[in-house]
Order: sequence, then structure tokens, then C-alpha cells
Amino acid sequence: MPEPYEIQLQVEGPAAMFARPDTGATPISYPVPTYSAAKGMLEAVLRRPHIYIHPTYVEVCKPIRYERYVTNYGGPLRKSKDITGGNSYQFIATILVDVCYRIYGEVRMKQMSTRGFGKKQIRRRKGKDWRPQFIEIFDSRLACGQTFYTPCLGWKEFIPTYFGPFRNRDNFGHEIGLSLVGEIHIPAMLNSMWDHGRYKPTFRERWIVDGIMSYENARPLKVVNDAK
Repeated sequence: MPEPYEIQLQVEGPAAMFARPDTGATPISYPVPTYSAAKGMLEAVLRRPHIYIHPTYVEVCKPIRYERYVTNYGGPLRKSKDITGGNSYQFIATILVDVCYRIYGEVRMKQMSTRGFGKKQIRRRKGKDWRPQFIEIFDSRLACGQTFYTPCLGWKEFIPTYFGPFRNRDNFGHEIGLSLVGEIHIPAMLNSMWDHGRYKPTFRERWIVDGIMSYENARPLKVVNDAK
């Protein structure tokens, strides 16, 4: 049974890049979307000022495959002489290919801080609980393909070929299901780049177990609970 106030979507594409910060100038992708990438895809469908979406876990629905990717970079991070001369340079990365993920998230009401008797307190916003209505609108917009911006698989140039509700077969008629990739250890998964507006990267240890990775726990509780 789905959790209360849970939303989900499926995303597929020929290429994806969720860069590991520790890989420097020749980045290598994580095998699954980072927390911020998953949140960005969910919020592409719907967002509201009094509600936020918390990604909970992701399912890998195709085998994890890596390939070399080379492109000519002409952006502002080039050397001054290259910018002046109008020269680009080859940018090499290791990306994921032929990906399919099912991303789950929980809809939560935002909290607000108050000060009472000199002590800061956190309490829930007053008023109606809009989460059930939010989920209804989210599912409707997802089914119709309505988004506020174009979702991407990490880098902006990697646009999904499918972005919508769960489906059992891809565009070529191949069956889609949980890819039992065994156990993959990610010793330092990027969790967030910012802390209340300040640049402060945080990392978490994560395990992909039987094709599932949790954004909340080191090992996915879903796998543990299903095994009981």
C-alpha cells in the first residue's frame, strides 16, 4: 500500500548525468539521481508555496550502464585566452545510458518559525491541510504531461523520452520492471549543496539494494520490510 501523501513518477531517457563532485574536471555520474535532481523532477510537475516535496526513494528499472561522453565546451569557465580567441575545448565525462527510474516522494506541509518567550519554536502552518488536493492535481498534471519547466536527467541537454505515470513497457515494447542490480555501495552521495542559503555541501552514505535506494536511510527500509 502506498504511504499517505505519496507521489511518484517514472522517467526514462537515452542519457543521464548526476555528477559526483569528487570526480573533478572529468565528471562521473552517480548510478541514480541525487536528492536535488529527484526533487527537481517532482517539482517540475507541481509546486506550491505552503507545501514542499521530500524525495523518499528511487527504483532502478534498467541495468546500470556507463559510457564515455565528449562535447565541445564553449561556456564561461574556459581560460581567458580561449574566451578571447573564441576557442572551445573538449569536455569528457562518464555518463549513464538507457536509464529508467521510478521516483517516489512525500508531500509535506511547510513549517514556520515563531518566537515565544525568547525561544525559537517550529510549528505547522495553520489552516487547511492541502496535501490530498495537491496529490490529486499532481497526478492530473503528470498524466496530461503538464510541467512548469522541462525536466531533465541531470544535465539540461539530457531530456527524458518519457516522463509520466508508471507504465509497464517502454517506447519499444520492452517490459519495464525493477532491475535487480544486487548491492551497490555509494560511500558519499551528495545530499545538498546549500544550508539556509549558505554554500555547505553535505554527503550521506547510501546503498542500492535490489534496485532500490533510499534518500532517507543508508539502506532502503522498503527492501527490509518487504523481506519480513
